[in-house]
This record gives sequence, structure tokens and C-alpha cells, in this order.
Amino acid sequence: MCHENRLESKTTYDAFAQTLSSRLSTTYFLQLLPLIYLSTTISSNDSRRMSLPPPAKDQAYCDVSTFDAGNINMLLGQLVDVAVGDEMTDLPVLSFLLRHSRTGDILLFDLGIRPDIENYSAGALELTRKMGMTLQGRDIPAALERGGVKRADVKRVVLSHIHFDHTGYPRAFPNATFILANGALKIIEEKGPVYDNSFYAVDVPFERTVFVNPELEVPASPAMKEQWAPLGPFPRALDLYGDGSLYLVDAPGHIPGHLNALARTSADGGWVYLGADSAHDWRLLTGEAGIGCHHVWGCVHEDRGKAEETIERMKVLAATPRVRVLLGHDKPFVKEGKGYWPDRIESL
Repeated sequence: MCHENRLESKTTYDAFAQTLSSRLSTTYFLQLLPLIYLSTTISSNDSRRMSLPPPAKDQAYCDVSTFDAGNINMLLGQLVDVAVGDEMTDLPVLSFLLRHSRTGDILLFDLGIRPDIENYSAGALELTRKMGMTLQGRDIPAALERGGVKRADVKRVVLSHIHFDHTGYPRAFPNATFILANGALKIIEEKGPVYDNSFYAVDVPFERTVFVNPELEVPASPAMKEQWAPLGPFPRALDLYGDGSLYLVDAPGHIPGHLNALARTSADGGWVYLGADSAHDWRLLTGEAGIGCHHVWGCVHEDRGKAEETIERMKVLAATPRVRVLLGHDKPFVKEGKGYWPDRIESL
């Protein structure tokens, strides 16, 4: 990087750091400083490549809210490499509601842990028992209706992937179209419905389910017009509504068919990134920890190399001005306690 670019990046870094520090707690802000510096010291060509689409005139966006979607007590060593022995951790589970600013269209991103846990797949129940996990489910449809929206009004449900703690009870939403990635379809066809020795568990109505294909090699749902294209640091993203308000992001590594979402949260440039299980712990993004590999149960990511690549892309995004990154098991966000339905997550 030339001297001029270093000076420009230093100025950008200082300005952004000052702005961000006013919004976050001191501890959380200090954790993010390395990511801020990473984003603001890339070359000018990379900066253009990593930039997000600017807002259009009268730009559509999404109001985003979250649900407490359950809890898992599990081995920390499966998630991060700084765990001590068989240390356990309580992992919150989150799902999200996105309401389109123009149409009022309601979309749910993930459904958490279903309340009737005993009705999960035999494979998921057996594996969680062997691992000593304790699960707590939530009734997301009931929580939705307490906030004033009927379950029949949900138009779309995106499942980031088909692990039990994200799939909930899809059939509780009688009018929704379900959107999954093509990688999930292969798992369903080859391993369902028992899903032996795995965390897989999903029960979607296939007549209302669309399988999108980031690779565009075998379109599983020909009726779905797909145009995947680069978006910021990510090679493949799909503009779901066609108006730049919500993108599905191909986020490989965790399991086949793993999707994230990037939503505008204001008409003037705010964003929120829903990272699902790309990272289970914020220390993976701050550099305080690496991906865990338990001495008995191994790693929760099926392709660790690709998972690490996705995390690196998320680091760049997390350091981008006006982008809020949320994980599917986001402890700092839960501790803050804001943005739960029917309230909304504040746009940056």
C-alpha cells in the first residue's frame, strides 16, 4: 500500500472508530478494533470490490426483529479452540423476522428449536443425547402472534440450514413458501427422515418449498429465477425481492446448503447481516479464538477450510461502516437484550 493510501486509511479508521465507539460498550468496541483496521487498510481496488450497493432513490429496506428461539447447553470445545477440557456453555438460539418496508411482506429467517423436542428426527435426538446436550425449545408461532402478526400472514421462511436448532416446526406456517439451498435437498433425499447420527432434522411441506442453487449447476426449482452475483466480500448472493432490500448469501463450510442473509435496515445505507452458524462465537471474528475441534466429537463444521474462509469474509463485513453482524447464537446481542419482537433492531 502506498504512503498516500496509508494516510487515507488511517483517517478513515480514526473517523469510523470514533463513530463506532459511541454506539458500543467499551469491551465490545475493543474487540472489534482489529476488524475495523482490517477493513480500512485494504487497498483502494479491494475497497471498491468489497463495497456494498449504494441505496437507490426511495430505496426499499427491511425492519428486522429477533425471537428468543431456544437454548442449547453443549460442549464449548466443539465451537472454539480456547475451551478448557469438557467445558460446557449455554448457547442462545435466535430467529429473525424481516418486514419489507413497501409491501409489508413478512419473512422469517430460521425457526429455532421446536417446543415439542421429542418430535425431532431419531438421529438428532440420539446424537444430542450422546453428546450430553440439554435443549430448550420455543413456540415461535405463539410469540409471533403475541406481537400482533398471525402465523398465516408469514409469506416466506428461509432456513439457513437443516440442523435441528434452526428448522423449528415449519408446518405451523400454513401459507409460507419455504426457501432452502440446494445442498439441503441432497441431504434430505439421501439421509432423511431418520438422519442417522447427525443434527439434521427438517419437516418442510415440499409443495411449498423452493431450493435455490448458488452454484447454478443443477437448478432444483426451475420456477425460481435465480441470478447469483458477488456482493461485498461474498462471491455469491441472490437479490431475493429484486429491489436490493434483502440478499441471500451463499456461506459454505458449516454444512452443505448453508445460507446467510444481508438485509438493508434503512433507506440511506444501514445493513444487518444474519450469519446463522457461519460462526458460533464472536471470538472467532475478533481473532480471540479459532474453530474448535473436540477430542471426541470433533468440529461442528463439515468443511473447516471453507468455514474459515466464510469467517474471514464476515470479518471484513463486520468492520464495514453501518453493517451490524448478528450470529445465530449471538451471546453479546442477547446480553444487550434489545430488538426482540415486536420491537425492532435499531439500524446503524
